[in-house]
Amino acid sequence: MKIVPKQGQRLSVLVVDDEADIREALVTFLEMMECFSFIVEAKDGQDAFLKYQNQSFDLIVTDLIMPKASGIDLIMNIKKVEKTREAKTPIMILSANLTSEEVQKALAFGVKFALTKPCTAQAFMDKISEILSKTKRDKVKVLES
Repeated sequence: MKIVPKQGQRLSVLVVDDEADIREALVTFLEMMECFSFIVEAKDGQDAFLKYQNQSFDLIVTDLIMPKASGIDLIMNIKKVEKTREAKTPIMILSANLTSEEVQKALAFGVKFALTKPCTAQAFMDKISEILSKTKRDKVKVLES
């Protein structure tokens, strides 16, 4: 499946990981999808939350274990803000440390999407396509390959 923005729509994504090489790889995969106009990077949950407060995103991809503020901290902060907003930002966890406890915390905050690292580029892009097709139908068209 290929995701393309509808006429006049622009998609943005926030990629959160404390490892620069992983962020770089994820950005490359997202660029290969050719559907995002804005790809923003953050090095930890604290940095990500500051960026989230200054820009709206169509999707957030976050690691869990990071310095300063974890992925769960980021999710908690976003969900607090979103209580007052109509639109909710889909969040995907991408982590090597998906323990049942972490998954339960994320589910409690409404996170529905997760992928375990390491993963292939194709698995990552397929998951992103799935999320966008489920949550952003107002902004994207799904083309069957």
